Amino acid sequence: MFETISVPRKVIETNVNDAFPFVSKISDVSDIKQYRERISEYKDYRIQCFDKGFRVSDLLNSQTKSLDDFLAKIFEKYIARFNYIALVAVGGYGRREQFLESDIDLLIVSELDPIPAEAKEAIESFISFLWDLKLDLGTSVRTIKETILASRDDITIITNLIETHFIAGNQTLYENLIHSITEDDFWDDEKYFDAKIKEQNERYHAFRDTIYSLEPDIKNNPGGLRDLHIMQWLALKIYHLGKYDNLHTIGLLTKEEYEEYLACRDFLWDVRYAIHCNSNSNILRLDFQKSIAKTLGYGEEGNAPVEAMMRDLYRIFHRVLELNNMVLQQVSIDIKGYVGDEFSEPVFLNNAFVQRGQYIDVIDHEIFKNDPEKMLDLFLAIESHPEINKIHVNCLRALREGRRELKDHLITIPQCRKKFKQILTSTDSLPLVLRLMHETHVLSSYMPQWGRIEGLAQFDRFHLFSVDEHTIRVLSNLNELAIKREPIYQLFRNVRRKIADPEILFCAALLHDIAKGRGGNHAAKGAKEAESFCILHGFNEYQTNLISWLVGAHLMFNTTATRRDTTDLEVINSFADFVQDEEHLNHLYCLTVADISATNDNVWNSWQDNIFRQLYQATKLAVTQSEADLVKSMHLQANEKRERAIEITKDCKKDDLLRYMRQFPNDYFIHYSVEDISWHARNILRYRKNDEPLILFSQTPNVGTELLFYYKSTSPSMFTNLVITMAVKQMNVFSAQIFLTHDFHALCTIMFQNKKGQPLDHDRLNGLRKAILAGLKEDSQVLNLSTINHKIFEVPTTISYLDSKSEKQTKLEISTLDRQGLLAKIGITLGNLGCLIRAARITTTGERADDYFAITDSNGLPLDANRKEELSVALKKALDE
Repeated sequence: MFETISVPRKVIETNVNDAFPFVSKISDVSDIKQYRERISEYKDYRIQCFDKGFRVSDLLNSQTKSLDDFLAKIFEKYIARFNYIALVAVGGYGRREQFLESDIDLLIVSELDPIPAEAKEAIESFISFLWDLKLDLGTSVRTIKETILASRDDITIITNLIETHFIAGNQTLYENLIHSITEDDFWDDEKYFDAKIKEQNERYHAFRDTIYSLEPDIKNNPGGLRDLHIMQWLALKIYHLGKYDNLHTIGLLTKEEYEEYLACRDFLWDVRYAIHCNSNSNILRLDFQKSIAKTLGYGEEGNAPVEAMMRDLYRIFHRVLELNNMVLQQVSIDIKGYVGDEFSEPVFLNNAFVQRGQYIDVIDHEIFKNDPEKMLDLFLAIESHPEINKIHVNCLRALREGRRELKDHLITIPQCRKKFKQILTSTDSLPLVLRLMHETHVLSSYMPQWGRIEGLAQFDRFHLFSVDEHTIRVLSNLNELAIKREPIYQLFRNVRRKIADPEILFCAALLHDIAKGRGGNHAAKGAKEAESFCILHGFNEYQTNLISWLVGAHLMFNTTATRRDTTDLEVINSFADFVQDEEHLNHLYCLTVADISATNDNVWNSWQDNIFRQLYQATKLAVTQSEADLVKSMHLQANEKRERAIEITKDCKKDDLLRYMRQFPNDYFIHYSVEDISWHARNILRYRKNDEPLILFSQTPNVGTELLFYYKSTSPSMFTNLVITMAVKQMNVFSAQIFLTHDFHALCTIMFQNKKGQPLDHDRLNGLRKAILAGLKEDSQVLNLSTINHKIFEVPTTISYLDSKSEKQTKLEISTLDRQGLLAKIGITLGNLGCLIRAARITTTGERADDYFAITDSNGLPLDANRKEELSVALKKALDE
């Protein structure tokens, strides 16, 4: 028996019209203005009904009837005298699912062809009246013949006509229309079925083929309401579902499965209605998830209510997806005789499983109930047959029933542990097998640790997916990124080939976030969990230690690369001491790149690749060489880049280039590419306006726009005024680097994006340049931001000074909530205290900003203890206002 999942809000069983009838203050409904007010009143009334706890099914029926009555009155006023016209509800309105923000889909159908001019004029007046009321209408005006022809051209139209109800006008005409649609054989069963499959697949692709989006669309998300609709449409079109029939009575679902279908529908209806009380879309956005969780009865303290709501929602999505998969397979068998693209003769794999094309099936329906170990055998069979990538409906049903009768997790059975370890060793097919185990809930049935992260939402704007879905994508990336040809994955390809025992890497990927959602440091807790897992599954001591270390260290590469100066010898040596040797470095690098690339679609880019490459290459040298040799290697690297830059900068004299490049420290040449160094030199040597800064822009596709700023100034206000202008212009700065030359010039590069996370278009660059120049001339700019970011997340501000052997600079790290103008606020505070910024690393991870600065006082000296304390207090005050 399935466990019923329902929202915890209190429900009133009585009829809403009896217990809480709608009473309007508006009396003259013929007046457009007053009728708009009545519609607004009615919407507020519906929200109150939901808040009071009336069933959504009751509200939908009541709202549909109210809308029918209203439209019938307007129809009577404008069109009723033409007795050859009918008003028909189609689409969601047609199936009586009229939510608060749903479109009102109408078909006005005429028996006469063509429609007489007088009737057309009346219809136009009817529609105009409704538009004047500001209703969200979707209207079509057709004859019966035109309706039939239109339905043949568009799968959406024929689907809308499958679910209709009569509103007003000529009812016989409506019945003739339905009869004509039913009798038309253009969309035969197989053609209609294939079209709906294609439509569903395209919709799934648009949602990244996952149910685990952190901002899901309740209607269109895989596993959402649309998946339930498709089952209903197929039942109506192919099985001619009658008024008193359902998916159980026509044989598509068992009685228990149909009860599950209804429970899922009711849950999704509740969530969608709650969303419509807050928004005009179907998307459960992060900024009102707390409000929705409270409305649905999950509570209101902290993030726990949101996590509980999202877990339930993902479980519902999963159930709908499973039911949808089973129904679609069953329909395919009924109309084609097989599932998949073409018929294949069954191939018996062993005494338990049979292959049917791409699908694996069971021979005995009771197999998993009688022998739970066979669940692992199922996936071992898939692993050993690469042509199998799907599970047959018969097998799915058997698996669901067997899984729900388990008394304990499979990991407690020694033979199951051996089989799971065997699954982990086949890394080529492991991502597919683990995804199938995850989608069928066998992975959470195997190990309770997975059950704790299954459907666990990550309450931030950095991750697009829940913890479990993110983990599955990391596993896939370990193979997929190794064959990608894009330059940004070249180093990953090279390093991945060096890993001799990929089982270690895959096991670490499986477990890297296993302790999330349990409070505290999930990496440290995960390392202990990984150690226990490895010992239990018979990994040797070296494998166990490396897997546990990788899980505990999986954040360190990214933290060091993005939040530290990777040209700093002290940083490099410290990280080299941490990774110990090249093998640990290689594993950590691959896990980190796969991890970051699985957070969202755009985070891994050429800028990210460059800073990771710098750290990897420097650390690789550091773990194999002495500190003196490392210094020498870095010096040689800087010289090599200097020479190559001179070589490719053909349009400048070599003496000028040498004189120019002597002004910069070695760190400058290590940080930038040869092409960047050449670009800087070429433009700076040509520039003759010493009294004005040089400002140039360079576009990097899929990354952002780079600003090159070169000016003779050591004023603390220079950088401050620069970033204030960027903030006022609503630019998102995500990287900044400053180098001071020996002749007191500052070369600063800033990578930034517009509000949509894209490079700035060329038309706005000239305006930004003018604004920067104007801002630099002001002694003290005021930070005046036109918009205020809505605070959704809680990220406490922390100020820390990093331990350093260097006596040249003070290294400062600031972690706080990202917001518009954050960098400007930091710059103003540093400038007011006379601090000079020598280097900066700006790292934004979703809603969290982790910014690193190397600073000195106005004399170029590091800050003493008193100045550090003064700066910390000032920064806290500025950032926590």
